[in-house]
Amino acid sequence: MVIALSQPNSLSSQPNPWSGRLVGDRYRVNERLGSGGMGDVFLATDIRLGKPVAVKLLRESLALAEDLDFKRRFERECAICAALKSPHIVQVSDYGVTAEGYPFYVMEYLQGQPLDQLLFNQPRLSVTRTCNIMTQICAGLQLAHEGVVLWSGEVASSERIKVIHRDLKPANIFLVPSALGEFVKVIDFGIAKIHSLQAEFTSATSVFLGTCHYASPEQFDIRGEVDERSDIYSLGVILYEMLAGIDPFGFDFRAKRVSNDVWLTAHATQPVKPLRSQPNCDSISPELEAVVMRCLEKSPGDRFVSVAALSKALQSANAETPINSLLLAPATGQQPAPSQTDLATVARSPLATPVPGSSSLGSSSLGSPSRAVSPLETASQQSGRKFPLLLMGGGVLLALAIGIYALPQVLQSSQPNGTSTAQLASSIRTFSVAKTLKGNSHPVWSAVLSPDEQTLISGGEDKDAAGQFYPIKIWDIKTGQMQRTLEGHLAAIRSLSLSQNGQILASSGGDNTIKVWDVPTGKLLHTLEGHAGSVWSVALSKDGQTLISGSEDTTVRVWDLRTENSRVLAEHAAVVYSVALSPDGKTIASGSADKTIRMWDLATGELIRTLGEPGGHRDTVRAVAFSPNGEQLASVGWDGFVKSWDSTTGQLLQTFEGHSDRVDSVTFINDRMLASASLDKTIKIWDTQNGQMLQNIPAHSNWVLSVNAQPAAQSLVSSSSDTTIKLWQ
Repeated sequence: MVIALSQPNSLSSQPNPWSGRLVGDRYRVNERLGSGGMGDVFLATDIRLGKPVAVKLLRESLALAEDLDFKRRFERECAICAALKSPHIVQVSDYGVTAEGYPFYVMEYLQGQPLDQLLFNQPRLSVTRTCNIMTQICAGLQLAHEGVVLWSGEVASSERIKVIHRDLKPANIFLVPSALGEFVKVIDFGIAKIHSLQAEFTSATSVFLGTCHYASPEQFDIRGEVDERSDIYSLGVILYEMLAGIDPFGFDFRAKRVSNDVWLTAHATQPVKPLRSQPNCDSISPELEAVVMRCLEKSPGDRFVSVAALSKALQSANAETPINSLLLAPATGQQPAPSQTDLATVARSPLATPVPGSSSLGSSSLGSPSRAVSPLETASQQSGRKFPLLLMGGGVLLALAIGIYALPQVLQSSQPNGTSTAQLASSIRTFSVAKTLKGNSHPVWSAVLSPDEQTLISGGEDKDAAGQFYPIKIWDIKTGQMQRTLEGHLAAIRSLSLSQNGQILASSGGDNTIKVWDVPTGKLLHTLEGHAGSVWSVALSKDGQTLISGSEDTTVRVWDLRTENSRVLAEHAAVVYSVALSPDGKTIASGSADKTIRMWDLATGELIRTLGEPGGHRDTVRAVAFSPNGEQLASVGWDGFVKSWDSTTGQLLQTFEGHSDRVDSVTFINDRMLASASLDKTIKIWDTQNGQMLQNIPAHSNWVLSVNAQPAAQSLVSSSSDTTIKLWQ
């Protein structure tokens, strides 16, 4: 879902193919609010009511889905999400399918901020504010947990459908400023588990997507039963962090990345640290601590039996400062029967198969959106770290949230030839492993292809037989055998760069030096010294006469290889992990642990611009790369995001979301295709025009440390902590 935050959104100026068009014969699209791998959210005008709304359009057309059962489940889950009529749950006011077959949802448009943004700026909240927020969350969840009834015409279904959220976290809690205080909405029921009395639909959402940081122990067990007590566990983690400013296991997650495996182990086996033992938490009452700790019990049977019981316990523990009851909407109530007008359908919808317990799928207006307060989905680039985890497969999922990639995968599996719409486009290609190079004993940090793609050069943590040097290895791709080595570095090699003709190689590493080699002869041409720390990145100009380097000493250096003289560019405040040189040789880009990307004029050394907020990375920028035509700059970071920028204006073009861990390498395959590599062991291929993930490659058995391609490449090469190098074609 996308929420309209109070600050301006740079995505609104992106090319908008839907601009000015009517969706569902009612919603005129104005501007883009957010974008992700699954779809886009637009600001639109409801021409019938003359009010602004937000319209989410999925990128995959359901017209391609031949599975009738999928279509029926799609409609049913739409209706269920729309039936969650609590003021404390984001409201779906309309949904349908365009004439082209693209599903859409309509939600109220509102400004405010998600809880994770508040906690990013203010990690600890007062007891009173915490309890006010949490009791409103409970009020919304109580309706979902107790269940909703679907209507068809004026007749209610006999079944009551219980909905468990399963992905509660600060990014999915939205705060709306009001005269009475913060009004709270729970958003993103798109991966909810739906408990139905009808067996046909009990597994409609058997694909599990969650966020390891906040997931309950039973959510990691494919045999585990997930019910309302799973949501209560997640609320316990949120409560703990709001009160203590730190997670229940003391991982200091705001300062460093915590892997999914670590979260899983902690939730399943590690004891929670007592809340009052955390710094500055001794003023929290023992009664409130007991409430939080009970939510975090490993066994569901030891937690509160319901969110109503949790809310009551919170109010009792905070009795000296009463909860603001004026902000609490009733948690339950009779659902009114919709009018015939509300249930009108659009005949042109390609999915018009009636489903028991719901209206036929079209542009079904599900009740007049009369409430004035309701946020929308959080844009992936605004919601902070968001790492959906696919733990089990074999079902259908209606995903309402940007950044969840189940729908493209389902569509892919449902097509007869196993291809997605993007893969059918002639300009897009896929990759599979063509060769695996073995022979290293330690992680390989960098690997590059020669222009003719016959030779591969790698460097990493391997030492020579004498234990003196860290050799660069040169491989014959055809045979997969190492041909020779270049020796000279006294510490691990971090980066390699080839000149355009493949004759000159630059290498850098932990010995604070840069070495320049003649590849055909293996001769060492230059040893460049000047950095006061490890040199993490090097980039050669096309002619091999200019070299750019970035270092742990926080500087970027520009080297003239004819004289070995260098200029220092010192604007970063932390380690410079990556440098890149534009194809025209005029612009330098650098990425740093200070979370920024800086662009420099090569000739003058002047800083052109800094790419950060709005829309920038929220953690270390690990790699940057220019597109072959020089029009785009890609960046990846430890926040898990891949981003593309207009290299001329600095405007954010796309945020690609899908990695479940830090992303540490990026390369352009061509001007349209981008590849990223991550500690989640995958390489992902992206369409730079629409932000879609084209391919998810389970690449290595450990961290993928680099991925590289030549500008017009027919191949990719990756290297990994698993000590292997792989060629992809």
